[in-house]
Amino acid sequence: MRIRRRAPAPIRQRGVALLIALVIMAIAATLSTGMIWNRELDIRRTANSIQGDQALEYALGAEAWAEQILRRDYLSNQNNTNLTQDWAMQLPPLPVAGGSITGQMEDLQGLFNINNLASSNVQESTAALAQFQRLLIALNLDPEIANAVSDWVNPGDQPHNPGGAKDEFYSQLAPPYLTAEQPMASISELLLVKGITPQIYAALLPYVCVLPLIHPGSQPGAPMRSTAININTAPALVIASLNAGITTSAAEAAVQTRLQQPYQSLNDLIRLLNITPAVGVPTSLTSSYFQLTAQAKIGGTQITLYSLLYRTSGGATTAIRRTFGTV
Repeated sequence: MRIRRRAPAPIRQRGVALLIALVIMAIAATLSTGMIWNRELDIRRTANSIQGDQALEYALGAEAWAEQILRRDYLSNQNNTNLTQDWAMQLPPLPVAGGSITGQMEDLQGLFNINNLASSNVQESTAALAQFQRLLIALNLDPEIANAVSDWVNPGDQPHNPGGAKDEFYSQLAPPYLTAEQPMASISELLLVKGITPQIYAALLPYVCVLPLIHPGSQPGAPMRSTAININTAPALVIASLNAGITTSAAEAAVQTRLQQPYQSLNDLIRLLNITPAVGVPTSLTSSYFQLTAQAKIGGTQITLYSLLYRTSGGATTAIRRTFGTV
């Protein structure tokens, strides 16, 4: 029988020491890697924070630029707001330190104001409901959606028929919620209304907006009145919604005509269409509400600012609402 000898004690001790050294090196490498990772993460967080602050300041600078443009356009022609003016020109990408910035403005009074359905003037709210139904039909959408939207922005317990909805309907959803029963604060609120899917919302978005029914600075208790549609900036389908007798082709022709010469009076449009807007549907040649969309890119950071700008009857312009990333 062969007897196996044990290694001498010094050799065994050297083996244990080597093993311990390897473990210590592994621990040190792990800790070092963690420290490097945390340092890189802190550097990236700091860079993102700095770039985000820079992008925000550039976006706010674009807002100040937009206010100046709107004021200047008003002073040059205070009786007419049209698409030939400087405010309607899209700002090309402008290089700035570390990135670029772009911006464009849209006249929201060229769109149908959803909150007109909540006007305290019965004639206006009734006309707005009929106009919204005409717009839905022109978009090949269910006109009953207009009743559901009207129920959302107006108080009361009984829904409009057909297609309306009040708390009894929304409280049974998962999750449940209640109707707002007040004018909308954001156009995205439409997604909460019965019958409006993301696809329908996307189809409506180019033609509708949400504007206050009481102008900033108005006296407390002022009545909620519909905002007028600017016939010089409204798209063809919004023009067609002004009266059931206006065909889409006639509205498109009216839009092409104003590209050559903006309308100087409502009669210009009436003569072209041979029909007047429906009673209770206000129209205008000037606008007070505009939306600025400004995108600032600095490094790997991008900020999209949506500013609702209000221009007073004297031309002074200010931002009354700001949102980031979504309208």
